[in-house]
Amino acid sequence: MFKIFVLIMKTNLTRNFVDQEIFLNKKIILEKSSSHHLIKVLRKKEGDELVLFDGKGNSCIGAISKIHRSEVQLDVIDIFEKSLRSGIEINLGQSLIKNDPFNLTIQKATELGVTSFSPLITDRSELKIKMTRNRSLRWNLIARGACEQCGENWLPIIEDPIKLDRWAANEESKIKIVLYPNADNKISDFKYKDSVSLAIGPEGDFSDYEVDSLTEKGFIPVSIGKRILRAETAAISAISSVRFSAKEF
Repeated sequence: MFKIFVLIMKTNLTRNFVDQEIFLNKKIILEKSSSHHLIKVLRKKEGDELVLFDGKGNSCIGAISKIHRSEVQLDVIDIFEKSLRSGIEINLGQSLIKNDPFNLTIQKATELGVTSFSPLITDRSELKIKMTRNRSLRWNLIARGACEQCGENWLPIIEDPIKLDRWAANEESKIKIVLYPNADNKISDFKYKDSVSLAIGPEGDFSDYEVDSLTEKGFIPVSIGKRILRAETAAISAISSVRFSAKEF
């Protein structure tokens, strides 16, 4: 009973992502932004413990051994058993939309445990962008923050923006679905196992040509109800519906 209590207490500690290998007795120096947050916002002190995770299923307890100006150093004092990915594999293809809703989609999709996230370039994409290192870093920081908050030890793979046709041609999930308001099938009509690819369009939906093209590549048009949803709401609803249908909720 005491061991269970200690484990619960440990897992309630502040969580922090580390982009490096984790092993017992290792000394870890946190990134400047993480160090600043721990020192200035959370007021952490030497001796305080954190949960560290690497986004690949590994996690540990780190004790702050040194705080020097804006730098935090920790010693790994305990290792958790590697986490397995829970639930079915969900690969999300989301059409590029405005920055704030798109960032929200990344955050919530990460919290709901998607395996991969692909920004899609479509006929009606609201955002035409050139991929830059800063934008990619921003998306990954959002995913890291979501993992820190929700307790997930696996980061999703966030791909560079890709054209819809190319993404669809590469998807090999057992079930592939595209949200389409005029579809006869409902998202709840299917039994989800192993892996699912979800294609979510922009505010104006996919064009008829795009839906036909996706159908030719094995995607099944489905509806998530009569309400007209924003793109980010549709993505969250679709992922949740798949997980509920798979009896994960």
